[in-house]
Amino acid sequence: MSFRKITVKSGNEESTLEVTEEEYRNYFRPWWQQKKHEQRNREAMEQNGYTEESYEAWRDNAPEEVGIPDMELPGVDELVEKKLLLGVLADAMDSLLPEERELAMKVFGEEMPVSEFAKKHDQPRTTVSSKKTVVLGKLRAFFRERGLDV
Repeated sequence: MSFRKITVKSGNEESTLEVTEEEYRNYFRPWWQQKKHEQRNREAMEQNGYTEESYEAWRDNAPEEVGIPDMELPGVDELVEKKLLLGVLADAMDSLLPEERELAMKVFGEEMPVSEFAKKHDQPRTTVSSKKTVVLGKLRAFFRERGLDV
């Protein structure tokens, strides 16, 4: 049976204990798991553009002191405005032909590359690109008629 020496510090006091390897692992394993979990969260957030400071603020529920924008629920006015804009968008999509609507949904909505859309529909990429430009023009004209600047 192997033993390990660990040092425990509390304030100004420091003591050394001798524990078995099993006791050592049982004591530290939850701590290691927590640290690894926090590291993975931090790495994932940094990949999405957040800094380490913003991660700490998010974890501690102190966002505004560190410069993270207000994370409260949107107000009624914002929800109504979004609903109106979504209604206009639905009307705009309904104004398109079925092929144009599919192109808009895939290329603009799902961000499918034009070349992939062209392959899927056995069309030349340049043709699909031209159709995309036409659809975009139609949507812009539709929004301008409704008084929305795009």
